[in-house]
Amino acid sequence: MSSSEAARPRRFLLAAALTVAALAGGCFQPLYSDYTTSTMGGSVKTALRGIEIPEIKGLVGHYFRNELVFELDGSGDADAPRTSKLEAAIAESVEIVTVDYANGRADSAVLVATATWKLTQNGTGKVLATGTNSVRVPYERSSQRFATVRAARDAQVRAAKNLATIVRGQIAADLAS
Repeated sequence: MSSSEAARPRRFLLAAALTVAALAGGCFQPLYSDYTTSTMGGSVKTALRGIEIPEIKGLVGHYFRNELVFELDGSGDADAPRTSKLEAAIAESVEIVTVDYANGRADSAVLVATATWKLTQNGTGKVLATGTNSVRVPYERSSQRFATVRAARDAQVRAAKNLATIVRGQIAADLAS
């Protein structure tokens, strides 16, 4: 058996796999397309723009809300019709990762932020989506007090941005029909 005869089954399998991939490629529809319909009627983009987000307690909650408003509807149009409401709560904790035993101080820490949220339809109160998402954001701690405070604040902002991106994606996926 020559090497060209042994390669025929491989070529056949490769051709079959490429054909299946090409045929399945036509089934793909982008999540944020104008033509992707939502469970609320209309497109997913329109459904995301119609989400009302009330104030959320805490510093991470404040940043999370601001990022989520931007992620869902970057226009900031306050007069747009609100068809649903997102209620969220943020919990945060700090985990000490490493400790310098010479002076007993923590060298680094990890901020763990958890968002628990529920999306309900205005008027009916029907629950459209719920979820709990967590992110872990590491930061360095210093012997300089202000540097540690600033690093912790930056970690809170990064955590809020990451949570907003995750929640937006999960809401969009839940609203897609």
